[in-house]
Amino acid sequence: MSERFQRHFHIGQTVVPYTIDWSENRETMSLSIDESLELTVTAPMSATVADVESLLESRQEWLLKKLYGLKEQEGPPYPKEFLSGEKLQYRGRQYPLEVVEGDVSQPELSFDNQCFTLRVHRFDADADDVSVHRKRQAVVDWFVKQAGQELPERASRFESRLGLENVSIDVVEIDDRWGEYDERTVRLNWRLIHAPVRIQDYVIVHELAHSIHNEHSDSFWNTVGALIPDYEERREWLRLNGNTLSV
Repeated sequence: MSERFQRHFHIGQTVVPYTIDWSENRETMSLSIDESLELTVTAPMSATVADVESLLESRQEWLLKKLYGLKEQEGPPYPKEFLSGEKLQYRGRQYPLEVVEGDVSQPELSFDNQCFTLRVHRFDADADDVSVHRKRQAVVDWFVKQAGQELPERASRFESRLGLENVSIDVVEIDDRWGEYDERTVRLNWRLIHAPVRIQDYVIVHELAHSIHNEHSDSFWNTVGALIPDYEERREWLRLNGNTLSV
């Protein structure tokens, strides 16, 4: 028997989401970080939240190293076949995928905050090239739609803080960059929806700051730093992990 509980831990200006997994089979606490940089604390049932946070306090340096760069640039993930048991990355976390047959002409993806479900026609249940392409397109369409809804909403949180008005936020396909600014329009790469929200916020603020400063001057970085004090760590995370942000 186990019980899971989600919280946030603060290291200076850095916010680290984590999950406590209380287990009757544990006598000591341990930390683990998976490939999506999701932190899990496994703890005995007798451990309190204060005990967990005391452990996190003692492991701050280890956490920052794990989260921000003691590894080379990650390569892109292996191509998916979109079969049950695979995982999809959403807002920095990996969620399991379940593929089920249904009365649909085209594959359809849904999400219940715990698991992705891909409903497919029985002819698309296998992993032949045509079926994989159809399933992949359904998954991409879902993420593009979510990015189009969520990224502009996050941008609106920062526009007023920068004193900006009438800045358009477009979510599009962009090659070789995460965002760009041109004539009061910010364009964001839809693949940012795969990244942790703290990384999304860094890119958004970076591009919005270009509406005030054209160049990457000291004044530009001061503007970014006023809203994202740990922007250098977030920028490094993106440099190291950007290749993993794909379907």
